[in-house]
Amino acid sequence: MSFIIGKLTRKVSKQYKEYFTGNVGNIPVRAAWAKKGQDDLCLFLDTEKINFLSDKNKAATTAEAQEEKKQ
Repeated sequence: MSFIIGKLTRKVSKQYKEYFTGNVGNIPVRAAWAKKGQDDLCLFLDTEKINFLSDKNKAATTAEAQEEKKQ
């Protein structure tokens, strides 16, 4: 039995190395093939994107808080 928990997109870097980006359970991830196993795909949290989304959310909440203070 299999089920889908996210979607990854294949990309190639300038050095012609293959990697994947996407969301798994609404969490931004990057993935790469493992060297040890033949069909192992390793997922890593994309901290750059997580931090960007976190900073964007903080800016939005502070802007809303300032509007509420004005009213």
